[in-house]
Amino acid sequence: MRRWLAVALIGVGCGILAFVLLQPAVSSHQTARAQQRLAAEVPVEPAPAVSTRGPARVPVARPVGTGEALAVLRVPRFGADWSWVAVEGTALDQLADGPGHYRGTPLPGARGNVAFAAHRAGHGDPFLDFDTLRTGDAVLLEQAGVRWTYRLVTAPRIVPVDATWVLRASRDRELTLTTCWPRYGSSKRMFVRARLAEVDRQHGRDWQPVWSVGGRG
Repeated sequence: MRRWLAVALIGVGCGILAFVLLQPAVSSHQTARAQQRLAAEVPVEPAPAVSTRGPARVPVARPVGTGEALAVLRVPRFGADWSWVAVEGTALDQLADGPGHYRGTPLPGARGNVAFAAHRAGHGDPFLDFDTLRTGDAVLLEQAGVRWTYRLVTAPRIVPVDATWVLRASRDRELTLTTCWPRYGSSKRMFVRARLAEVDRQHGRDWQPVWSVGGRG
């Protein structure tokens, strides 16, 4: 009887170990499939232009429903091929599909603090190299033939989990990215801040500037 019990316990232990080892691969595969689906669902209708004080008109991304594809996010610091579709919402279900836009924060291009979050490790490890970001790095968001380029004005900073002030409102056109800290834990959070530097519209294969930080608006 004891022998069979020992065998059973070994079997259970092996099963748990296999689950722990395979879970990251399974979650990454599920995220990859979600990203393939979302890539075809990013809005393609032209983004509306918002009037400003001067002649410049700043395009603002179109809103989407919770869990739907909002924009393509690119961070050159993470690699030339690093590209993720960001969804609306930051609940666990949404972040399992990729980076998520904090509901209630402005949309790309709008005045205020546009905010996104993503897993650092797990579900494809989108923000695994978050700590390599440097001041001046570009963060690109693309939707419907419009590309918003934000430039980091801070290096990564570690804050408590309850530091909701990082999502504070702003009178400028800012961007905040958040993730977990440490790399394979979640005892704290890490964030960076950026400001809108340029907006381009796509014409064929080329991008042409329609707004820059040097202009008014």
